[in-house]
Amino acid sequence: MRNEEKEPSTEEEVCKPLTDEEFKEYQEKDARTTKKVMGVFSAVWDAITTFFN
Repeated sequence: MRNEEKEPSTEEEVCKPLTDEEFKEYQEKDARTTKKVMGVFSAVWDAITTFFN
């Protein structure tokens, strides 16, 4: 039996904490995505309420 060192495979992600800059970028991207999704839902909701009123 071979004794191999444990190395993360290319298929597995290695969990590392984000740097402050990376975390800020993530938050900004998440905020933009949330704003877009909420805009779509708002437009759909307005169309539904307009149609049924």
